[in-house]
Amino acid sequence: MPVAADPNFFYSRFNRVIAVVFATVAALSALSVVLLPTASNRWLAVPALFVILFVWEVLWRPDLRVSDEAITIHNPLRTIIVPWAALVHVDTKFALTLHTPGRKFAVYCAPAPGRSLTSSGRRKSTDPVPYVSGSPRPGDLPGSESGEAAQLVRARWDLLQKTGRVDGGLAAQTPVAVVWAWGRAGVLAVGAAASVVAILLS
Repeated sequence: MPVAADPNFFYSRFNRVIAVVFATVAALSALSVVLLPTASNRWLAVPALFVILFVWEVLWRPDLRVSDEAITIHNPLRTIIVPWAALVHVDTKFALTLHTPGRKFAVYCAPAPGRSLTSSGRRKSTDPVPYVSGSPRPGDLPGSESGEAAQLVRARWDLLQKTGRVDGGLAAQTPVAVVWAWGRAGVLAVGAAASVVAILLS
């Protein structure tokens, strides 16, 4: 019986590069304020630190984890756990999106490619684009973030179905857990408000 790596992780490499750039600039700004304090700039350390916190939450932290038990989506400020028995469809129209009965959950770290990237990907790729729901999606292009993430999900789903580890017909009765990070949301709200005040005081 084939065994998949458990869990598989996926994150946006582009988002993490952007996060590092913004966080580095913000950290250097905060450091300069600490090393060269003046009456006019001392408060600017607050928005600089807020930028670091914001890019961590929005750009660095989001990821997708695919295990034999469930698909776990870490989106900004919320975590969604989709058991395999609840999954009914995988789509990539605007981003990797997991469908369950009456609900759908977009994966923040796996957006579909833009129009220019789609055209470039079609010219360069020699691999066939998967056929999904009657027509191939640009988001299924090999090398796109949505395509790579979708492949992780579909490959594991197919394996679990073939080995009899997913019970069919139970989607409507299988709950999906959605957990909101109210604590982090509160910290971001306070940080944003403090940053506005700090800018006004500078």
